[in-house]
Amino acid sequence: MTTLDVAAPPARHLTGAGLAVLLLGYGPVNFTFGAVNLLVPAITDDLSVTPSSAALVLSAYTTTFAAGLVVSGRLGDRYGRRRLFATGLASFTVLAALTGLAQGLVDLVVLRAALGLAAGLFTPQVLATIQATAPTSLRARGVIMFTATAATATILGQLVAGAVATVLPGHLGWRAVQLVTAVLAAAALPALRTVPESRSEAVPGLDLPGATLLAAGLVALVVPLTTGPGAGWPAWSVGLLVVAAVLLALFAVTQLRAERRGLVPVVPPSVLRVPSVRLGLGMTLIFFAAYGALLYELAEYASVAWGAEGWRVALLVLGFGIAFTVTALVLTRILQRTGPRLMVWAGTGQAVVLVGIALVVWADGGPGAPVVLQPLLVALGIVQAMMFGPALHTVLQGTPTWAAGAAGGLLTTMQQLGLGLGVAVLGGLFHVMARAADGTQAAAATGSGSGLAVGLSGVLLVHAVCAVAFAVLAARVVHHTARA
Repeated sequence: MTTLDVAAPPARHLTGAGLAVLLLGYGPVNFTFGAVNLLVPAITDDLSVTPSSAALVLSAYTTTFAAGLVVSGRLGDRYGRRRLFATGLASFTVLAALTGLAQGLVDLVVLRAALGLAAGLFTPQVLATIQATAPTSLRARGVIMFTATAATATILGQLVAGAVATVLPGHLGWRAVQLVTAVLAAAALPALRTVPESRSEAVPGLDLPGATLLAAGLVALVVPLTTGPGAGWPAWSVGLLVVAAVLLALFAVTQLRAERRGLVPVVPPSVLRVPSVRLGLGMTLIFFAAYGALLYELAEYASVAWGAEGWRVALLVLGFGIAFTVTALVLTRILQRTGPRLMVWAGTGQAVVLVGIALVVWADGGPGAPVVLQPLLVALGIVQAMMFGPALHTVLQGTPTWAAGAAGGLLTTMQQLGLGLGVAVLGGLFHVMARAADGTQAAAATGSGSGLAVGLSGVLLVHAVCAVAFAVLAARVVHHTARA
């Protein structure tokens, strides 16, 4: 596909209007992730495929998306971030519309894989453009709104998918949602001239060997993490994880050697040596592992214990999503009063809220539990906004401007890996504990939900430990930032 012509009198700095366009274009990336997660049963029925085959629709998107993020960040550094944003967004718009016309599983998987590549092409440019071109007064707000857009779009995707699938027949509902995704993406295209063009001053090389090793390693990692849990972890998925470990180890070696020769590799080790960047990537991984797993676990539990389906599952976390978004809107004012230590307090607060949710699930697994849980889920949305928004801003502050694209790609890669790891590890632990409580696998899958209640309350305590780990890393980031 050709690059969209966005030639115009270029803006020198990012304005509020330009930020709005960036976020409007970024929203469909997470909108389609949340929507298709809810639509897998409808796709399975319409295309007459097995659930494990339908899982390829999810993994095709997340795999190519994760594999291309860091490399796309480097391309934006070299060839222009607005140019790559425009190219990726235009491609995403066309591919989303074509996805709604897919006639079979192969067509759909190929189109979803291409859609992930397009999303991975422009997503790193959002954070990189904010970091490189936004004035100080707008930069913190832009980074925080980036996190709010991700959370809001994911839940909005679930709600829209559930509503459309309820109104339209199954064979039309999931296709209509793809067209909605295309319309949302297209909405940002006419206003791209408000986004300033920027490039890295260092004009880095492409580092094709490093980029190839990284992309191959991420594919080998994300595919089994996405499909392995549902397939019972077959031998091929375990083998791919071993291959991923080897490829990523080779990638690390090549990056170190390249930098020692005076080159600028695709992921500069010198950037990773910055304490706030290194710790922040760990915080990002922990945050999204817990975030993705929690949404999955709540949906699984609600469908069995409370009989919730489709859009009713999305409604369960609607208060959480609204609280997250509203908090993000006022977060810059809160940060002016508290500073980055806010994310330490919020991480600790999340641990407390998660323990409260675990106690409610343990004590009351009946139909009244969703109502009792709402205040706690709203509180969870508030503290989560206070966790990741400041963390992302702090990490980017510690990143050299010339590496803004690489940092943006790394952060979004950690986000995708966290989502996959969370469902695979924490979601897997949830089911293991549920089966152990019920005594048999069949009871946990089809029983009254008592085993799932034990599993959910137990895994929520593990989530609380993850929140404490986030708070500990955040405290170290604050310490290093104060010393800098």
